[in-house]
Amino acid sequence: MSEIKHVGRQINKLSHKIKRRIGKVGLEHGISGMQVKILGFIYINSSKRDIFQKNIEEEFDIRRSSVTSVLNLMEKNELIKRCSVSEDARLKKIIITDKGIEVNKLVYKEIVKIEEIISNTLSKDELDIFICNLERLNKNLSE
Repeated sequence: MSEIKHVGRQINKLSHKIKRRIGKVGLEHGISGMQVKILGFIYINSSKRDIFQKNIEEEFDIRRSSVTSVLNLMEKNELIKRCSVSEDARLKKIIITDKGIEVNKLVYKEIVKIEEIISNTLSKDELDIFICNLERLNKNLSE
């Protein structure tokens, strides 16, 4: 009798390993996995537009109170600053600090290492098929 292959379990295990590796870099600098994600979001998007708390709430589908707590901690750890905007003093634009940029660069280096491991493990054709299959699965599971 053949053994049942649990695809979802394998995807979940791989996802956890990747999160742990990236999270480890954050933990070495005293920040959580969610702070790492938010830092990356701010870093990538702040060059295109101003980033406000509402953008983070929407991007990560997190309640306002949770985002406030995370941003307060990130500000305390000097990863971000919040500055009033001239149009509306109640709005606080979120700016990544030099320290935040450095931590984000370290996280990015780890992401590159992970991508290299994946690329070195699979041939180009296998990688193309793998990505194609992941996209199909994502699409079908979203319906």
